[in-house]
Amino acid sequence: MTLLVLLAFIAAPSFVSVTKSAQVRTAAREIVAVLRYARAKALSLGRPVLVSFDREQRTVSVLLPTDVVQRRLTISEQTTLLGSEIKLTDEDWWKLSGERLETLEPEQFATDPSPMGRERTLPEGVEVKSIRDLDTGEELNLIAFYPDGTASGAEIVVANEKLAVVLEITPLTGSIQLQELSPDELGSRQR
Repeated sequence: MTLLVLLAFIAAPSFVSVTKSAQVRTAAREIVAVLRYARAKALSLGRPVLVSFDREQRTVSVLLPTDVVQRRLTISEQTTLLGSEIKLTDEDWWKLSGERLETLEPEQFATDPSPMGRERTLPEGVEVKSIRDLDTGEELNLIAFYPDGTASGAEIVVANEKLAVVLEITPLTGSIQLQELSPDELGSRQR
């Protein structure tokens, strides 16, 4: 019995370390899913789509042009009033989206009401350490995906005290690469 208690005492710290690392990996995969959804949405709508990061609340949201969201809500309200809620596909929404936006004013965007675009909260203890523009190094809170598949290039660092995952969004293709770093490696990289 003493041997089991001793083994548990030795194994507990490594178990906590593995769990904390898994939380960062899960959060990074969740952010990648949101970014890929936003890119696909921009392609299907033929309109820019934004991904918003609120670092204080530790949330990530997809933002669609406001008129698209208003049309979705109006149609949903109308179909509910008729007594049968109609589920429209993304292609149906795309047909309803109307003209293209030429500017990316954040106030012209609203939260995506669909299940894939819903706001997501990062696990406790995991945070977005930085979001930097790849060209200027400027800190960002919004990342844009465009109808031609391009994106605003950015580097996102998701981390806790055990692990950091760097997500890099390539501007030309909107693709996302991931790299895992220890906190020490991240610190030396940012200097």
